[in-house]
Amino acid sequence: MGRDISFTHRTSMTVERWHRMLDDASERRDLPRLYRENLIEAADDMLRSGIIDPLEHFDLLELAESAYSHEIEEQIVRHRYFLRSGSYVLVRDGAALGYLSGTAFNWKPPEKRWSASQIDARVTHTDIGLELLNRSEESIGRIDGKRCITPTGEYELVEVSRMIRGIELRAIDDPDLYRAALDAIQLAKEEGDTERHAALSTRASVSIFMTCPACDDSFRKREDCAECGGLGFVRETPERFRWRS
Repeated sequence: MGRDISFTHRTSMTVERWHRMLDDASERRDLPRLYRENLIEAADDMLRSGIIDPLEHFDLLELAESAYSHEIEEQIVRHRYFLRSGSYVLVRDGAALGYLSGTAFNWKPPEKRWSASQIDARVTHTDIGLELLNRSEESIGRIDGKRCITPTGEYELVEVSRMIRGIELRAIDDPDLYRAALDAIQLAKEEGDTERHAALSTRASVSIFMTCPACDDSFRKREDCAECGGLGFVRETPERFRWRS
């Protein structure tokens, strides 16, 4: 179905056409803000033209806002962990069984591939989310939060590095280093150094750990926290990631 977002004669807008715009999943997925703005503009135009009354106009705006909000919430949960600037391994039962670098996916590690350009699939944004599509455009899996779900089973998606401002940062996997990062973030916050706080928070986000969801690294709560054992942070698992999202 072609996109109805762009139209020259606004007076040709009808309620039926507006609903076709509302149902345009590709526009909603790829350009959610523009999707909402054009729905609002089209509804406003119909109101001015007398095609709908104020109550109907209100209902259309509610539908547009609801569709937009739902899309944003879905993208946060499904896609927030995967970043094109990141490199990941797919882990199951402690073993790395797949590799993602940007959008390129391979089952074999770099040293076992016959060519550096060998790619088994690419991460593609489709109507159902982030899918792994092979050269034949067939889906061999999908990414849902911190999970990669394939016909052969589920894998944990673990970030190992990320490119930030042209620099590749390795994921923090040492608990002492992560604790030091959290302390530095807290100090920057207390000193009102917003720039350093933001930079440190970004760096700490490239890690296999996350702030404890139970005590939130609160000095008062973490000592007796059963979830993190007093550390203030925990290993980030798919279940904990979904809770945080």
